[in-house]
Amino acid sequence: MSIPRLALAVLLCGATLAAQPKKEPPPFGGDYPKYWLDVCARCHGVNGNGRDNAGSPLPDNGFDFTDSRKAGRKKDSDWVRITLEGKEKMPAFKGKLTPEQAQKMVTDIIRPFGARH
Repeated sequence: MSIPRLALAVLLCGATLAAQPKKEPPPFGGDYPKYWLDVCARCHGVNGNGRDNAGSPLPDNGFDFTDSRKAGRKKDSDWVRITLEGKEKMPAFKGKLTPEQAQKMVTDIIRPFGARH
């Protein structure tokens, strides 16, 4: 394959991947740690650092909540809004989580990641 054709193939693959819709999150079952592990950890990691157990970045490169300098710049209300409305690669959880459930996810699951480091 010639270089121009290879470049075109790479460009088309990238455009196809970028055009993929965000995955629809499953409904919340009431267990916050389980929901984190089953849904959120795919991008944010089990420990909230955006990495797998071997330390490699996860494919969707989720936000690193263990970096308290970065995570601490946002208020809880910002994290709740992002959780419910989505942002960039992050799907919206509105309709899956209530604002109160999103707030509890922030205070009980997300914020403690930064406190541990």
